Amino acid sequence: MISPALKEAFAPLRLMLQDRLAVVGLIVLTMIFCMALFAPMIASQDPFAINEDEDGSVLLRTDDGWLLQPSLGQVALNDTASRAGEDLIVGRQGSLWTRTADNWERVDLPVIADLNGVAMTDTGSAIIVGGDGALLLRTGTDWEVVTTDQTVALNSVAWVDDETALIVGQDETILRFDVTDKSLSPLNSPLGRGMTLNAVAKDVDGTVLVVGERGVAMRYDPASDAVELVRLGSSRTLEDLHIASSGTALAIGERGTLIRRDGPDGKWTVDKTPDSRGLMAGWIDDAGRGYAVGRNGIIMERAPEQDWILASTESERHLRTILVNDAGAIALGSDKFVVRFASPSAAHWFGTDHLGRDLFSRSMYGSRIALLVGFLGATLVMIIGTNVGLVAGFYRGKTDTILMRTVDVMYGIPFEPFALILVLLFTPSLGIVILAVSLLTWRTTARLIRAQVLSLRERPFIKAARVAGASDLRIMYLHILPNVMPLVFLELAITVGVAIIAEATLSFLGLGPPQSVSWGGILHDARLSGAWRTAWWWNLPPGIFIMMTVLSVFFISRSLELVANPRLRARR
Repeated sequence: MISPALKEAFAPLRLMLQDRLAVVGLIVLTMIFCMALFAPMIASQDPFAINEDEDGSVLLRTDDGWLLQPSLGQVALNDTASRAGEDLIVGRQGSLWTRTADNWERVDLPVIADLNGVAMTDTGSAIIVGGDGALLLRTGTDWEVVTTDQTVALNSVAWVDDETALIVGQDETILRFDVTDKSLSPLNSPLGRGMTLNAVAKDVDGTVLVVGERGVAMRYDPASDAVELVRLGSSRTLEDLHIASSGTALAIGERGTLIRRDGPDGKWTVDKTPDSRGLMAGWIDDAGRGYAVGRNGIIMERAPEQDWILASTESERHLRTILVNDAGAIALGSDKFVVRFASPSAAHWFGTDHLGRDLFSRSMYGSRIALLVGFLGATLVMIIGTNVGLVAGFYRGKTDTILMRTVDVMYGIPFEPFALILVLLFTPSLGIVILAVSLLTWRTTARLIRAQVLSLRERPFIKAARVAGASDLRIMYLHILPNVMPLVFLELAITVGVAIIAEATLSFLGLGPPQSVSWGGILHDARLSGAWRTAWWWNLPPGIFIMMTVLSVFFISRSLELVANPRLRARR
């Protein structure tokens, strides 16, 4: 047989099942519990993972700046070559695009290596070089894979004449390629330090200039078949080199390095740069008009006899090469870039934040902190408040006065400043958040339990227990506590919602656990990023989850009002 005390203790559950809104609250709360429990299976990825994407980005220069155009596939584009009537673009994973009459067409190549450099002659012959010694030759209409014994990455190629090309790459690799017999002849580097050579271009005097790591520059003379060192005036890594038909030249590199030569007999001078981000490709014409592109969508422009300026761009994707011809100028890329502020899509249901993290996954994991703080904090509040109320109501007198004055003092302590002091005294952690919730929220529970105990202690069954010789502890916890349990359940339900809001508030203020994901922490990141007014998908999901959780707890606690209010019980 179930004792009357136990039946009274389980009365709140019966009341909840009789209230439709409470049932809805139970269902919603159960779903959120399942979301927290199975978060690793529901979430699409690690909540701390930064999403990166790779894209054949194309930016077209217009009167309104550089505008993003339809993408050329899902792999980065590395180099371009152009002649009258045809443009070539090469990229990663053996990708090749050709353009004739403003129409881009993907060309299938018999290689899967990353393609790093391409060069074309006026007659249409072309060479492509890439990773793992990849080498392709086109002398007619078809591409032919040339077998080499190279295993290093080949980074750039330039035609010396119609029958010879110079190829450079890692470990100071310098190769002379004979188109006639398809042979490769290695040339000795005058440096011998294993530097990476990044770019090569034919000069107007017939020699070939090579640039690379740490400002290394070399000149190849076809007449003597020798390579010698030259100085360009910089020790920074140079990524690209372009020489116009008149001898005007531009070398670009890391930290916004811009080195320019005004003519074939001019000196190399370092230009003032408007930005220190790395540059990956450059172009200059006979009059000195130039472009330089690089990381984070940076594009620099130079008018003749003017300084370099930053151009207006529509994208922050990394740019690796630039193509300029009679049709205009386009900048292409890109390396892997962070998918920042992506709106909701099939890949990211709730979009991404400023660091490219998936907000759906973070919201799923955030439910764990909310429920843990909500229920653990509320449980601690019930334990503290119930015991204080029991002791104060049972013993009355000085004990009651001391405990109730302590409650009055606790009511005078504001929650946020108190939590801030705890964080300053200790370190931000989940335990500090739970402690802050528990140490202040128990005061209301203590008062309510005390008032109930003051009424119960005068009941006949309590007097009978005293006459029977029961101890004070036995009377409090065996006879009085089961009778106040419905009120405890009511306060527990209410305090869960209070604790969840308190945790969200502390995390929103930056006082939450730094290495944990919470709904309040997601809103905190949105506020710090400055994008919370525009990236609606960032604020909406955690806000809705907080609202749903608190409302479900409110609906449950609403059904328990019958326990605390005898008048409502009488009406029913």
